[in-house]
Amino acid sequence: MFRTLRNHWKKSLFAFCALTYGTKWSYDRYQANQIRQFYCQQASLLGSQNFPPMTRLTRIAVLLNGKANNGKAKSIYDKTIFPLLHLIGLDVRVYRLDAITDSNGLNELLTNKIEPNELSALMIIGGDGTLSELAPYFLQSNTLQNLPICIVPIGEYVSFARSLFPLTNKKKIHDDIVLLCESVFALFNGKIVQKPLLKITMSNNNEKPM
Repeated sequence: MFRTLRNHWKKSLFAFCALTYGTKWSYDRYQANQIRQFYCQQASLLGSQNFPPMTRLTRIAVLLNGKANNGKAKSIYDKTIFPLLHLIGLDVRVYRLDAITDSNGLNELLTNKIEPNELSALMIIGGDGTLSELAPYFLQSNTLQNLPICIVPIGEYVSFARSLFPLTNKKKIHDDIVLLCESVFALFNGKIVQKPLLKITMSNNNEKPM
């Protein structure tokens, strides 16, 4: 056996590396599924509780950018986020932002289609680009401004989300399954973080803004 390994050391090294990677991948996947199972149990317990009718979140709109994280955002949502929302018992309406081709369509979605006056909360799934695209509409709508907004950071660039979730040690936030699950439960922990929206306009004259 030693002679075989010595004569084919390149193949042996490749097989060892492949086995090591496969073992780590399987373990990481097992750990992720264990975390999902735990939070699904917590969501089921939360959904079985009796809430006063005026305090329970009943209907939320999920604004999903399916192109985020190289098109993997929808898969992550289906595997990790949706089961929790379903077990909690929320009325979830999902709207795909990547299916909208112009600003008129986005304006129609946010002002009419999602029926903002009927919502208890908004959930935004995407990165910084998604938030930047939606921010102007929040500035223009008092209804959207006053809704609790749950951020689920799935994207390549999520600097805003990192200001909300500074404790994760994951290079990519969406790889932190615990954080994604906790972002859903943040709707129920009673803590709302106030984050101001900054509107910048260009001056028509040469005066420098103070």
